[in-house]
Amino acid sequence: MQIDLSGKGAVVTGGAGGIGEACARMLADAGARVAVLDINAEGAQKVADSLPGGVAIACDLGDAASVKASCAAAVSALGGVDILINNAGIISYRQGVRAVSPDEWDQVLDVNLRGTFLMCRELIDSMKERGWGKVVNFSSLAARVGGIEVGIHYAASKAGLLGLTRTLAKEGAPHGITVNAVAPGVIATGPVLRQVADHEDAYRQTIPMGRLGQPEDVARVVLFLSSPLSDYVTGIVIDVNGGMYMG
Repeated sequence: MQIDLSGKGAVVTGGAGGIGEACARMLADAGARVAVLDINAEGAQKVADSLPGGVAIACDLGDAASVKASCAAAVSALGGVDILINNAGIISYRQGVRAVSPDEWDQVLDVNLRGTFLMCRELIDSMKERGWGKVVNFSSLAARVGGIEVGIHYAASKAGLLGLTRTLAKEGAPHGITVNAVAPGVIATGPVLRQVADHEDAYRQTIPMGRLGQPEDVARVVLFLSSPLSDYVTGIVIDVNGGMYMG
């Protein structure tokens, strides 16, 4: 069965690279018109230029005014938003509670958790008006098992997204809107590969499938959750980690 998202408008945050870029490309390949939101405006433009009808919008999730303006621009450019992929976030590698300053805690929670809340708050009304919508929030393996190398603030922000997802799923369900989360494990993006460069083999040994995940492994799950195939699936978390965690 081929997934056809023709006529749908999709927003992907953090779409300038990594998993976000893979999601943007898969959604576009399925026919959606995609707005690529990223704090890296140049990178967002490069990805958007490679997509049919792609739109690039600069967005700082840590700034409520920027989120509001970016969402308004996306609604205007796309004629409405049907699909919201909340991929963007800050990953921070810290060991121990004392390694995280209060300011860094605030920054990571502001972007990862508050920023996702703000995106949902701005765009869900557009979906309610259409009577159909898909929201996919990005949690993490760290929310399931606690941080392995990432800091306590990152793990807490990603765990908070699970509560946000389930609560918003209840609100959206009567309007034909599904809200789900994905929880990636160790995925071979630039920041992760730099962090595990000297002990990648040790990670492979903890993964039953014997390899690090690729951005496309996550994007395929996101595509399913963004399509009519998942119209009766809401409020769940799909773990994409090669078997590291089986909850």
